[in-house]
Amino acid sequence: MSGGSKKKTHQYSEEYLKFGFIPAVHDERIPFCLLCQQCLTKESMKRGHLEAHLKVKHSAHINSDLSYFKTLKKIFEKTTLKSLFTAHTSTNNRVLEASYQISLFIAKTGENHTIGGNLIKPSISAFLKTVLEEDDKDVKAMPLSNNSVCRRIDEMSEDIEKQLIEKLKTRKFSLQMDESTLRDSEVVLITYVRYIDKGHFSEEMLFCKRLESTTTSKDIYNNLKNYLDVNDIPMKNITSCAADGAPNMMGKKHGCLKLMKDANPEMILVHCVIHRENLVAKNISPVLSEVLHTVIKCVNAIKASAKCERLFKLFCEEQNEDHVRLLLHTEVRWLSKGNCLKRFMELFDTLSDFLSDKPEMKYLLTIDGKAFVSYLADIFEKLNLLNKQL
Repeated sequence: MSGGSKKKTHQYSEEYLKFGFIPAVHDERIPFCLLCQQCLTKESMKRGHLEAHLKVKHSAHINSDLSYFKTLKKIFEKTTLKSLFTAHTSTNNRVLEASYQISLFIAKTGENHTIGGNLIKPSISAFLKTVLEEDDKDVKAMPLSNNSVCRRIDEMSEDIEKQLIEKLKTRKFSLQMDESTLRDSEVVLITYVRYIDKGHFSEEMLFCKRLESTTTSKDIYNNLKNYLDVNDIPMKNITSCAADGAPNMMGKKHGCLKLMKDANPEMILVHCVIHRENLVAKNISPVLSEVLHTVIKCVNAIKASAKCERLFKLFCEEQNEDHVRLLLHTEVRWLSKGNCLKRFMELFDTLSDFLSDKPEMKYLLTIDGKAFVSYLADIFEKLNLLNKQL
């Protein structure tokens, strides 16, 4: 007994070209018409069917030479190859662009660079497969490894710096400098520039350099001068320079700004407005100073004991407060007073019950005490807002 009969599949023959047919790109068993750019069925891969198609659909080309169809074939293959290459290149370019955009997001959030490969790529793949029901092959091809993200961020930062340097070579700008000591006793010099770009003020960080040993005015000046010389930025383009009141910056005889003034006599020297405002804000009246220190004592009475802080947290939760912790006041942190006082006022009623036996709290519960705390909280909140805007 013979099995089920199989349908015979006809193969493409070179002689079919004289009828205007070549094998389809996606399947060689299917005839493709060069004249109407359409694919026929597999069963049509017969001389008689192809000749009939030419006579019925393209009667004007019945007597066309084989060379004509060969020319059409070359044009089609060239166009197809180019379109496939262009599509592949376009896809690669979009994948690469997405890699740069995601690297920028990672840089802005300050997350570990490994988050690109460990979290972001799997998340995008899951979304494509689950929601859109699409293939994630392009996501898998997107370079988001730790080294790739790091390299992308470095490339973008270098490009931004180059663009900024090109602008500063040909236009006037103002400078703001500050040297700061970090937690591990490392000292860095941070420099910002402000200039007019397309009719609007633009502010950018110029550089952040480590001061290896001493932080004298000459060290700071030499770092700045070396950066300007290496990048061909004329010192005369600096119209003004702002700094805090530290002697190594604002010293009349040997300060950094004095050395810059000697190199560019037309430059204006400015004592930083934020620094001056901060100095003034430290000097408050004796009454307000006493109230501020009383608030700090109340906060420290809770924060100094782990047990007391836990009890205060539970008490706040029972009272359905929005916050369950107080903020410490730290003198060196410029937003500290405003934040500490604001949180204190938000929890004032709860604190009045929790610290009812404390003499400091009893003083703040008087009409004058509460009025002074409210006044200080409002004033320092305004000062914090002003400092942020500046």
